[in-house]
Amino acid sequence: MWKQLLVTVGTGVLVLSGTSAVSADQITPQDLVKTTKSLQQTEQRLHTSQQAVAKAERRAEATEAKRDAIQKKIDYAHTQLASYETALNSETNDPSLFKQVLAAVLPIAKAEAAVSEKIETDLKMKKAATIRSLEKLENEQAEIEAEHKKARSSHSAAYKQLQGQATQLKDLKRQTAAMAPEKFMMPAIGRLSQGYGAASGQFGYTFHNGLDIAANIGTPIYVAAAGTVTDVKAGGPYGKHVFIEHEIDGQKWTTVYAHMHKIEVKKGQALLQGEGIGQIGNTGNSSGPHLHFEVHQGKYAYSSSSAGNTVNPMDVAEVLGGASPIKTTY
Repeated sequence: MWKQLLVTVGTGVLVLSGTSAVSADQITPQDLVKTTKSLQQTEQRLHTSQQAVAKAERRAEATEAKRDAIQKKIDYAHTQLASYETALNSETNDPSLFKQVLAAVLPIAKAEAAVSEKIETDLKMKKAATIRSLEKLENEQAEIEAEHKKARSSHSAAYKQLQGQATQLKDLKRQTAAMAPEKFMMPAIGRLSQGYGAASGQFGYTFHNGLDIAANIGTPIYVAAAGTVTDVKAGGPYGKHVFIEHEIDGQKWTTVYAHMHKIEVKKGQALLQGEGIGQIGNTGNSSGPHLHFEVHQGKYAYSSSSAGNTVNPMDVAEVLGGASPIKTTY
């Protein structure tokens, strides 16, 4: 993975930390953890922004519906107002003097005039009420228009933020993929003091199921891949040791970190690849300070005379920066 990456980027510069660039051979577990956490935080922010966009969209749609409903009421009020004005005009066109004379001469005509006058009064009252209602509706319409404009502005801002976060997430995913080993990373800096395979029989085993990475007591140990601590123990041949289970591309794995000086994790704890889990020590069946590191395909299943379900860590674990794991290990 690293050779391909270095060819792609030429100079090997691939991680930005603040304003400074970090080259491929300078990547640390802390860089990996920091980028992974940034990725997770950006994913969470993106999820929050998606919810904000959806909420803003619903709000804009709701104000549009209210605006349409108000417009229908306004249109209806205008229609009513026009009908009242038409009716009043028809009443006005009938000369009032003729009505008065007719009413004075004929009682029936007088009654008709009174009815006509009541109708005219009712129409005027209805017209006045409609005008007041129309003014109220138009004021309400102005408020809804302002609310709709604000809702659309909020939606636009939320969507713009969402797009920016989506781009940032894409870049972080590419960056994390470039930094992180495909499966496991070497869990400590040190010298390879014993490899994987047949062993002399010292301490009662004829097959060495992992790698021994020699280093001073207190040298940091990092988790080889994201996973969950399944057990923490402090005795036996492994001395102080930790078991961590992982799921990579649907395959379950278990890694073991033995002969530790200090354990800094607890059972059940979830870890990101590259997080510190403790320090190299000289506990248990150990002839000198070192980390014994095993990789099991599936659950932990130890065998003192064969590989069992272990695999050679050299085949699945990479070194951050691409340096040879035999000369220096991470």
